Amino acid sequence: MVRFQCETCRRLKEPNETWILGFAAENIGVTSARREIEIADAWNPMEACGPLAVHFCSDKCRAQYMGALFGETPETRTGEVTVTKRRIKRVIPGAVVDTMIAETSKPGPIAKGKRKKVS
Repeated sequence: MVRFQCETCRRLKEPNETWILGFAAENIGVTSARREIEIADAWNPMEACGPLAVHFCSDKCRAQYMGALFGETPETRTGEVTVTKRRIKRVIPGAVVDTMIAETSKPGPIAKGKRKKVS
């Protein structure tokens, strides 16, 4: 018997519930580390058993998980411009990966202009 559990709140999935399925991966290299998550279009029980599968009971739980995964802090969600700097140091066999992350919470303005017609 396979039981699915929410990655955030640890609630168990009931048979007829609609849940969110994602696939999370982390690639740690010698000079960089990369994290990514892909959300599936629909729940698929066969894919949900995969080694990279992550399960969420709601969009709120998915957002909390992604916020924790990508280092989002409450200040970055308020709309104020803040710069968050943090250092991640990971030891892997044969090397130490030291990553400095600097993020701004609000992107710069987007220039709106008229499109040129192509003749």
